[in-house]
Amino acid sequence: MSYNTKNYAAHGGNEWVVGGKLTILEGATVTGITAAAAAASGEALGGVKADTKSVQDTVEVKIGADNKLYVPTYPQSYTLPEAAEDDLGGVMLAENQADSTASTVAGLKDDLNALLAKLKACGVMAADTPIE
Repeated sequence: MSYNTKNYAAHGGNEWVVGGKLTILEGATVTGITAAAAAASGEALGGVKADTKSVQDTVEVKIGADNKLYVPTYPQSYTLPEAAEDDLGGVMLAENQADSTASTVAGLKDDLNALLAKLKACGVMAADTPIE
């Protein structure tokens, strides 16, 4: 009687040769695989190694029906929202205000008002409420 098999133990059991189909049933585990997989390329599938997700990782990736990995595109442009009393937002850099050299209270008031106007103009400070 002779046997023709595609799957067999070789080299005294140190090697298992699989020439047919290998089916691993759900719930089964495979241990001891530590060798690096071949690198993926445009022509061949390969292994993917990933670190554990961290709080900085925000983009979910998916594998398509074509077995390719897809990452969503980032928006091409972004507009910062306006800053509000209770919400952070984008503001412009305020125009420089020179150090005050005022020698009178009136001069100091003028320098302070100039600074306040610059802060309001760039959005760092809310604009004046109109007087009714």
